[in-house]
Amino acid sequence: MGCLASKNSEGDEGKTRKKVVMVGLDNAGKTSILNRVRTQHFMPSAPTVGLNIETITFGNLELLIFDIGGRARSLWSHYYENLDALIFVVDSTDRSRLLNVREEFIKLNDELRYKNSVVLVLFNKQDAIEELVDYSDLLEECGVNEVLELDTIVQKCSAKNGDGLIEG
Repeated sequence: MGCLASKNSEGDEGKTRKKVVMVGLDNAGKTSILNRVRTQHFMPSAPTVGLNIETITFGNLELLIFDIGGRARSLWSHYYENLDALIFVVDSTDRSRLLNVREEFIKLNDELRYKNSVVLVLFNKQDAIEELVDYSDLLEECGVNEVLELDTIVQKCSAKNGDGLIEG
């Protein structure tokens, strides 16, 4: 079920292609982030059933992004073959599910341990100030610093206004 594209492959016109898998619990904002980066506009989206696949180009870099629905967690690992990067999106307003995120991070360690890939954790919905969980609490409760043993980058972001997405 994995992607057949090879790592660091050079495509037509000298473009470097990278495979990116985007996962996270349902309602974290994965598809909204993908749409925001692709169109530069916020577009509300329905829950993803299965997956969305998009190609996004930044100069000579072509990203093949697999946006996998949060309810399909048992299928996530099937897309890790030939993976260059994994984006894990966290809903920064949903404290009640941060323990579930921690559990998924533990699984990620086991599944990605021998793969040469980078993990980007996006703390989404940073624009929802009133419901926002404090950043240090997000890090601690998700276990980013103590659970994830992979090459990890953490970025606060908002799919709604675009803050932090390109930086991530």
